[in-house]
Amino acid sequence: MSDSRTYFGRAGVPIGPPRWRSLPFSLSSALFTILLMLSSSLWLALPSPAAGAEQVTLDQALARFYRSNYDILVNRYEVDKAYADYVSAKLIPNPNLSVNYTNLEISQGGTNRGDNTQLTVRVDQVIETAGKRGLRTSAASESFEAAKMQHRDVIRNLLTSFYTLYYTINLDKLNTDFAKDEVSRYDRLLQIAAKRYSAGFLSEIDFTKLKLGKIELENNLTNLENDLHNDMDSFNLLLASDDPLTFHEVEVHGTFPSLRDEDLIETGIENRFDLLTLRQQLKAAEHNLSLAKAMRIPDVSLGGEYDSIGNPSKSGIGGGISLNIPLFTRAQGDILKRTAEKKQVELQIEQTKRKISSEIRQALNSYRTAVKVFASYNTGKEEMDRLADKSAQAFALGGITVLELLDAQKTYKDFMIKYHQAFTQSALNQELIKVYTGEMK
Repeated sequence: MSDSRTYFGRAGVPIGPPRWRSLPFSLSSALFTILLMLSSSLWLALPSPAAGAEQVTLDQALARFYRSNYDILVNRYEVDKAYADYVSAKLIPNPNLSVNYTNLEISQGGTNRGDNTQLTVRVDQVIETAGKRGLRTSAASESFEAAKMQHRDVIRNLLTSFYTLYYTINLDKLNTDFAKDEVSRYDRLLQIAAKRYSAGFLSEIDFTKLKLGKIELENNLTNLENDLHNDMDSFNLLLASDDPLTFHEVEVHGTFPSLRDEDLIETGIENRFDLLTLRQQLKAAEHNLSLAKAMRIPDVSLGGEYDSIGNPSKSGIGGGISLNIPLFTRAQGDILKRTAEKKQVELQIEQTKRKISSEIRQALNSYRTAVKVFASYNTGKEEMDRLADKSAQAFALGGITVLELLDAQKTYKDFMIKYHQAFTQSALNQELIKVYTGEMK
């Protein structure tokens, strides 16, 4: 059966079906095919050049994040303010000094001391009763500890952005490296195609399609590099880094640990800083309630006095005591307020426990789903690699058409993008589970 299709050589001139489609291979055709096969195998096996750059590890990036992130530094002053309240709470009230000079006689020569002139110097000191100072200090101390826990929880929440951006950059890097490798592989295919075209084994239309395919690969690489640069800029801002940073990317692996809900929830209840903060706030609320009740007992003010009276003056000393009589106001409103605060914190603790359990379960479900998706892609990885290599070699030998080659290349590219995405999502979800359980490096 004869081949009635028309084939085009250079400049689109019809040349008829090539002899290799209808006749046995000649010696020259066989040699040409063997050379193409050898050259394609060598060119396609060449490794892509790796750019050397100074890199930082994940732990180094974390250390810089803890040290330099602006949100962390700004929130750190909340701890300092709580410490200032603690310092103020444990101070003893200052004494009160008063000086009075009365009944001076006014004459044309000025003012003179008379028989009724009196100089009084008095010092009063408030003595807090019912352990108010100790209760106030204890409440401020617990609030200070709560502020430190709250600061740690702010860091924990910021770690979500840190890990998300870190693994986004790793995904960018994996896809960019793959895109560079694809461009390199495609260049070698084009060299093979150029030889086939020169020898009349490839039409100009198919050769043009192949050249246009490189433009798409190069544009894809450009977009991926732009995403990588933008994400790196965002990460440098997150770390407050003046110098651009590059990272030792995560190695793709197919092993992820299995995790149990009960163990993770137990760890979260024990370690989560938002829950620890509320527990410290509950202690502070209990001390504040006790302080409000102690305010029903009046404080005592003790005073000492020196008097100088008359002319010539007669000196004397005296003392006194004063206190507030709690007939009408006995801290009723403050007691009610502090009681409500205590009950409010108790409810928040119960709510946060449920929230922790829910967040951990959802994170674990997302992790298991991502690992399952990655496992399915990982199973077909070797087969897809063979497809990419065999399609390139088959094209070099004339076993498949240009359209079949382009379709195989697109299939492989789409698979690898989803493969990288599934891996980084699994790795990210694994780190986020640690964040949700409060495990911080």
